[in-house]
Amino acid sequence: MTADGAEQGERLTRQHFITLALLAVVVMFEGFDVSATSVVLPYLSEEFGTPIERLGEALAVIALGSMGAWILLRLADRFGRRPMLLLAAAGFSLGSLATVLSTDVPSYTGIQFVTRALLVSQVALAYLMVSESLPPKLRGRANGLLGAMGSFGAALPFLTIAPALETPLGWRLLFVIGAAPLVMMPLLFWRLRETPIWLAARDRGLPRPSAIAELKQLTAPGLRLSFIAMSLLWFIINFASSVGGLFFTLYVVKERGWPATDLAMIAPFGLIGAFVGYMGAGLLSDAIGRRWTVCLLAGLLGLLTMLCYASTDWKAIAAGFIGLQAMLGIWVVGYTLNSELFPTELRGAANGWCNNLIGRWGVVIAPAVMGYLSARVGGIGPAATGLAVTAWLAIPIMLFMTPETKGRNLDQAV
Repeated sequence: MTADGAEQGERLTRQHFITLALLAVVVMFEGFDVSATSVVLPYLSEEFGTPIERLGEALAVIALGSMGAWILLRLADRFGRRPMLLLAAAGFSLGSLATVLSTDVPSYTGIQFVTRALLVSQVALAYLMVSESLPPKLRGRANGLLGAMGSFGAALPFLTIAPALETPLGWRLLFVIGAAPLVMMPLLFWRLRETPIWLAARDRGLPRPSAIAELKQLTAPGLRLSFIAMSLLWFIINFASSVGGLFFTLYVVKERGWPATDLAMIAPFGLIGAFVGYMGAGLLSDAIGRRWTVCLLAGLLGLLTMLCYASTDWKAIAAGFIGLQAMLGIWVVGYTLNSELFPTELRGAANGWCNNLIGRWGVVIAPAVMGYLSARVGGIGPAATGLAVTAWLAIPIMLFMTPETKGRNLDQAV
């Protein structure tokens, strides 16, 4: 087998399964921490006496931390995917544990700001490593499996918040659980391997461009349209997903009167919805292509956000929530597209620039806008309903700016 044999072969090897299993656990705890950040909002608000508008600003600051992932993703092109993922996983786990020490909203925000940079780095690198390690025909499904594990992690805070509130730690217990990857760090060091695609590129001699040189290459005629399209797509995904998800717990607890037990009640169904959504997105993108899958999921994301936040009926809100969990599968297709549109020597940098440095402004702006609008239009419900249409902006980007990449060999990506 050649250095890039893992890319060319169509059979899954033992190492493929090991890589998938290890990275699935990494992504699971990323889903847990992001979900926990929103699930604890009403209890954070109550303990620290913080209004919704201030919470929106805190979430915006935390989201700014995700832009720090740009640094680690650039370094992954130079030093390898594996060492940067190990660094991010260890740092994220320590940051989650440190969140327990928060004494007010500023300290919580500061710790989560740093933690978010590492968290986003590890999940981006996990998808990148799977994309570079598995055969093209299985890439979408494999990334769908990672996303499904992330959905399992994202459901856990909804299940654990009620019993956590009965303990001395209260909502802080969720961040103790989020630090669990520290236990598996020795296993990651031992069994996680560098991707064959990156090793082959290193053997050919990897260039080491500066950030400005990277940007010039990414905006050169051959890559410019893909760079613009992915930057816009990531901004929309980040913004629309934040509108649909970040304030959900605060919305149902404060505006619809749900107790924590109601959150636990819908969590298993949300988990099923997310699992089906992530796996379905992976399977669908391998079947009908990346472009049409994004169009379908973006259209439904807007409609389901309207259903969830415009409804007053418990069942309708729950159905909207479950549907929104399923639509998170759009992230899987976004990560897969970003890996397939750019060459190996720029793949990490492209993810860092498009998603983390540019696209993540969507998740920075969304909570600030939601907090501002909620204070002026009568609540989170009408604010989210009005902003739901932003998800549909992804459709023309896919149809008119993005080529189909299904089945593309990554060592041939242009």
